[in-house]
Amino acid sequence: MNTNIFNFEEFQRRFTYYFEKYKLPFDEQIISRFHMFADYLMSENEKYNLTAIRDLDGIIVKHFVDSAIILNYLDLHSGANIIDIGAGAGFPSVPIAVCREDLNITCVDSANKKVEFIKSASKLLKLENLDALCGRAEDLDFDEQYDFAVSRAVARLNVLCELIAPALKIGGVFCAYKAKSAEEEISECKNAFKVLGLELTDFSKFKLESEDRAFIVIKKIRTTPSEYPRNFSQISNNPL
Repeated sequence: MNTNIFNFEEFQRRFTYYFEKYKLPFDEQIISRFHMFADYLMSENEKYNLTAIRDLDGIIVKHFVDSAIILNYLDLHSGANIIDIGAGAGFPSVPIAVCREDLNITCVDSANKKVEFIKSASKLLKLENLDALCGRAEDLDFDEQYDFAVSRAVARLNVLCELIAPALKIGGVFCAYKAKSAEEEISECKNAFKVLGLELTDFSKFKLESEDRAFIVIKKIRTTPSEYPRNFSQISNNPL
C-alpha cells in the first residue's frame, strides 16, 4: 500500500474545513483514520476500480461528508445495530463507523472484491465495530435484527424497501440517501409501504456544496410478511 498518496497536512486542512462546515464530529484520531482510508481507497482503486472520484476534495465531500452527514439527521443511539445494504466500497458505512465507534455496523454487498476491501480497510483502521458480508440482501436471513438500515446509490426506493424491511426490527428505521429523484421515488412507494409494514416519517432535502441531496426516513411499524423479500428478478421486474 502506498501511504503517501495524499499529503497529510493538506488532507487535514481540507478535511477540517469541510467537516466543520457541515458540523460533523472529528478529532485527531478520526482525521488520521480518514487519511489512511483515503490513501487505501486510492491504492486499491488502481486494481479494483472502486470509485470514479479521485481528487482530494471530491473524496472528502462526496464520500466522507456525504456518508457521515446522516449523523446530523438521525438519532443513532449508542449500541445500535445498523445494516448497510449495497455497501460498495464502504459508503456510507465506513465513515459512520469511523465517526461513531459506539455503533455496530454490518455491510452487505454482492461483490466479493468490495467486501474484501471493506474487511481490509476495517482491519487497517482498527474498526472493531464494522463487519462485512458477501451476498445479495434478498438471499440473507436477517430476521428483524437491526435497529437502523442505510443505503446509498443502490436502487430505487420501492426496491430498497423490499430488500431492507425484513432486516429491520419493528420500530426500526431505514434512511435512504437520495438525490434529485427523491420525491418521485416516494410517490412510487405507497403500495410498498402498505405491504411491507412501513411508513414515511421524514424527508429532508439539503445541498452538499452545489449538489442536491435528500434523506428519506422510513419506520417499520409492523412485521413484514414472510413472503418478502422475493427473488431479485421479481423485485426488479415487478416492484411493489
